[in-house]
Amino acid sequence: MEIIPGLEAVPADLGQTVVTIGMFDGVHLGHRRIIEMAHLEARELGLRCVVFTFDRHPLETLSPGKHPKLLSSSAQKLRLLEEMDVDLVLMVHFDRAFADITAERFVSEILAGRLHAREVVLGENFRFGRGGEGDISLLVSLGAHYGMGVTPVPLLVVDGEVVSSTAIRKLVEEGRVEEAARRLGWDYLVEGVVVKGDGRGRSLGFPTANVEVHDDRCIPANGVYAGEAHLEGKVMPAVSYIGRAPTFTHLHPRRRIEVHMPGWQGGELYQRYMGVSFRRRLRGEMVFESPEALREQIARDVREALREF
Repeated sequence: MEIIPGLEAVPADLGQTVVTIGMFDGVHLGHRRIIEMAHLEARELGLRCVVFTFDRHPLETLSPGKHPKLLSSSAQKLRLLEEMDVDLVLMVHFDRAFADITAERFVSEILAGRLHAREVVLGENFRFGRGGEGDISLLVSLGAHYGMGVTPVPLLVVDGEVVSSTAIRKLVEEGRVEEAARRLGWDYLVEGVVVKGDGRGRSLGFPTANVEVHDDRCIPANGVYAGEAHLEGKVMPAVSYIGRAPTFTHLHPRRRIEVHMPGWQGGELYQRYMGVSFRRRLRGEMVFESPEALREQIARDVREALREF
């Protein structure tokens, strides 16, 4: 997969392409259907398929502080796209200048002028141009002038609901990770650096890695989860806790993710980069009468989590 880091980096000799456009946060099953249709169209035409996406959520520029938490980092999104055997990913910096491009200019200067799009494959609710002024009907009209076809793709419905990043974020934030996975096509996963904790897990007999995740990521509801730890090419069963440790006197100032890997003998984890997936929520956050009661519950959590494997 080739990555083009911005519009200015699009090669002049790119040739005609089939293009699909979107934030593609989480690269969920609805996104995958659109991308797969674009990929198939490109193969039938003998052209390359370009996935046109952004380095940040558009609302981060349009409404700073009001943008949603992300289901995938840019790096994670690229890995998910690579797994789909995508030809080209155009990663565009969504800044104010880009946001101000009119629908007509977007078609003439970018789709036709830079990407030489012969066909554009999009979700049927696609909007584009300054203020979202353009829709599929306008794209069909503008594109016809450049011999550009447009294929709208119906929205995917799972369990009676349209699959969308917004709906999946809500499921994740409510701890409904199994339902989220049915729409994503993968167990929800976050990544971060292992940092020093207070050592309570080790003192209870269940050492944990404290994973510091970027603030812009969507984090599941507080509680205990069965899942996996992804560390330097290895994937291991894991039990993860998300919360602020209410059993102890002083609550942590921010939620944290603690990951226990049963049987881990791989040495020190500090400063190593780890991914944590959430397959099933075992329970919500609880307050225990004593550290011993907490230890007993953790032992039960670990046994329950290992049944997943």
